[in-house]
Amino acid sequence: MKKINALGIKHPNSKILVENILKQNVEDELIINLKKSEDQGLEELAVKYGYDFSAETKGNELVVRMTKKDIEIEKLDVTGETCPGPVIIVGDKLASMQLGQRVEIVSNLKETLDDLIISAPEMNGSVVDEGETNGKYYVVIEKVESEAVSQVTKRDKVLVVQSNGIGNAERAYATFIFSKAALSMGKKVTVFLLMDGVSIARKGNAAKVKHPAFDRLDKLMEPIIEQGAEIFVCELSAEFRGIKQSDLVEGTKLAGAATYITLLSDPSFAVVNF
Repeated sequence: MKKINALGIKHPNSKILVENILKQNVEDELIINLKKSEDQGLEELAVKYGYDFSAETKGNELVVRMTKKDIEIEKLDVTGETCPGPVIIVGDKLASMQLGQRVEIVSNLKETLDDLIISAPEMNGSVVDEGETNGKYYVVIEKVESEAVSQVTKRDKVLVVQSNGIGNAERAYATFIFSKAALSMGKKVTVFLLMDGVSIARKGNAAKVKHPAFDRLDKLMEPIIEQGAEIFVCELSAEFRGIKQSDLVEGTKLAGAATYITLLSDPSFAVVNF
């Protein structure tokens, strides 16, 4: 429990003070002493961060009490899921959750959960518990606001560069599997195909690539485009191979060297090369 004497603080500073404390998510109960009428917006904050709210008048003062609600934790068992399946599943789950809600992820492999622990902040998640029970490992992640995540390490955009094309099936698949994982983590994804990589975007080519453990390459590519990923095709590389815009699958477009260099020069992008 934390008590705050805010009698000398007026709205909206009183609201800012309380929200900064609630963002840290370390208090089960918060008691704030305020002057009357300076509690504007506090009840909305309580709802937002998963607290019950009550207020009691004492003379010219107001005592506000916020108590953390019992949190129902949903469980996800990702045992047997291969990378990047767990991060996609958890990323999609966190995206659908409200602030303060928690999810417990279970796996028989500790390294699977270690990967989720590292990526949790990038998905607006905060790890509140982890351990081992009944022969399985678990981690509990709470949905938090993006502002609560360190902006020093957080980058919201990923640039995936592909230069191998359908001739290297593993790298071709990795392009869209990693893109899917990034989208599930809430990232904006841009794919740049250059050199032999442009062959992926030619109509009919991706449908020819099939890995035994995955769906056809075009079936992986289509939902990435539908989810909003931008896919650029190097104009010079396409020209070398006689490929025009009309030859490309829908959702991909030709782009020049200036676009590529601008993307590479943007520090807000994390760059992955295949």
